[in-house]
Parts: sequence; structure tokens; C-alpha cells
Amino acid sequence: MQNILESDSLISAPLEAALYVAGDGVVEGSTISVAAFVHKKFIPNHVELKSPAGQTHYHAILKHLVTPERVDHFFASYPGFATARLKAVPGWPYLDDVRLCDLTPNHVRQLVLSAALRGYSPQTVKHIRSVLGAIVNHAKKERVFDGENPISEVQLPQTSPNRSHELTVLQAKNLLKSMQYPEREIALLTISTGMNISEICALQWKHINLTWKSKPGDEDQVPSESCIVKKQWTGDKIIDLKGKRVRVVELPKPLLQELLQLKRNRQIVDEDQFLIATTEGHAMRPMDTLTMRLKPIGQRMGMPWISWQILRRAHQSLLSELRTRLTNELVLCTRSVEKEAMD
Repeated sequence: MQNILESDSLISAPLEAALYVAGDGVVEGSTISVAAFVHKKFIPNHVELKSPAGQTHYHAILKHLVTPERVDHFFASYPGFATARLKAVPGWPYLDDVRLCDLTPNHVRQLVLSAALRGYSPQTVKHIRSVLGAIVNHAKKERVFDGENPISEVQLPQTSPNRSHELTVLQAKNLLKSMQYPEREIALLTISTGMNISEICALQWKHINLTWKSKPGDEDQVPSESCIVKKQWTGDKIIDLKGKRVRVVELPKPLLQELLQLKRNRQIVDEDQFLIATTEGHAMRPMDTLTMRLKPIGQRMGMPWISWQILRRAHQSLLSELRTRLTNELVLCTRSVEKEAMD
């Protein structure tokens, strides 16, 4: 298979699409590639009609069908779509140069299985299949695709809704021992505070107060030993939260010490920097922290099912288990004291 990143893909698809729409004649559907059709027909005539949230959704999911760099190129002229740091995944079955007439259920099946094996959530896998189906349906309207929509022959991977993975205290400790920055800090934050991954990856140091005094923020005071959740990742960009969605989260003492040490080690001076950042200082995408950091650790430890959502659920389940342990220890301690008094 040709390596798309080594080809002139960012040029060939737009040129092909330009030929497709030039003049009165229409090039036969067999000559138009998926990437060219997405660029010149699907985005302007379908995606543009959606709400801003819908456009963001398509921008994110299209990067699993067409190489991310090319999708960013397609959206470059649209306001609000900054170039994201999602890069092409080696070996991923992108459809850039696949001709519409050659699109088969096997292409859909490869995408669905690749997403499932990479640990994407069932919802994300479903979105990938659905967006490809929407592209084909639009191609039918444009009369450049004949026949059945290939997604109709591909079922989504079976999930086990009744099986719920829950972390024990021992598993959580073993995971944390195997982690380093940034997944360790994410895990500590989500387990101890219940913050979700989209909030954590958008958290800036200026919204974190590690001292016992309130400190001024950009608009609000940051209470002592707390952080303010004011932003979150949505799709491939960070958005500002409004109203009741902005909230203060208290930081436990052990977590405060961890974050203080992190701030010293990383020599943070600019408070606008993100807590979870790349070596270049950019905010890390939630999906990258999952696929590149957490999932490999889970595979090595025999927990391929691990996810940030499961770690977040542990915020309640582990607290409950710890409370039970503490109660048992207090009961045993009380019994020991009572026995000594009787003796």
C-alpha cells in the first residue's frame, strides 16, 4: 500500500476534486477519490449545514477516514478549526485515495475492526461507521455512487453491556506504579476528584491553586487548595465552559503535594501552560493520552479494558472500598481496646 504521507496527497485530492466540479461536464464517479469528494462536495454541501457542534463532530471523525493532516487542510478555510495535533496512525486503513466506485464493505470492516482493536469506545466506532455511511449517501445524491451503501453489510463489534470492569484498590496501586507523566497525574486527578479526561487535558496552571490562600485568576478567584474547571476538550479543540458548567474542585492534600512536585520538576513559570502538555508545551488531546499512554500500560498488565472512564468510576468505587477498610480497621482497633480493658 502506498504511504499517503509520502505522496503528494495534500495536492492531488484537491486538484482531482477541482476537475470533478469544473465545467459543465461531470467526471465519472469511478475517477473521484473519497478524499476529493469529501473536500469538494461532502464538507461544503453537507457538513456546512450542520450546527457548530455537528461540524466539530465531523471534523473529528473524518480524521479516522481520511488522514488527519488532509482533513485539517480541508477545514483550513473554516473559522474555529485550528490545526490539531492528531497525526496519521501507521497502518491505519485510510480511504484517501480509494475511488468511490471501489468502496466495499471490506473497507468499512477494516476501519471498524482497526478502531475496536485500538481501544476506541463503542460509540466512537459507531460514529466512524456512520460518518462513512453519510459520505456514501451524499455521493448517491451527487450521482457518483451506485449500489447499496457498504456500511449496511458491516455490523458493529459485539459489546458486553452486562460486563462492567471495576478497579480494585490493589489494581489502582499497581497501575499507578507503572505510570509516569502525564498518565500518572491524569489518573491521580480523575480518581481523587472525579474530573473527566476532557477537563483534565484542558486544565491550565493559572486555574490551579496549590497554596492555602486564594489567588486571582483571569476572571475569578481560585480558592485555596483547589482548581477551577473552566475549559474542556470537545472534538479536536478546547472550548470555554459557561454558567453552571464552571465549577470549583477541591484538591486532596496528597494530590497537592504531587502537583507541587510536578510544577517544580517541569519548572513551570508561565501560568498559561497546560497541566497535561507535550514536550513543546501544547495541550495533549484526550484520545492521545488514551491510545499512546494508558492503553499500552493496560495491555502489559493484562487489563486491555482499562480506560479513563473506568478510572473515573473508581473515584466512587475506591472511596467506598477505602471507607469499608477504614471502618473494619476501626472496629478491630475498638475490639482490641475493649479486650485489653476487660483483661
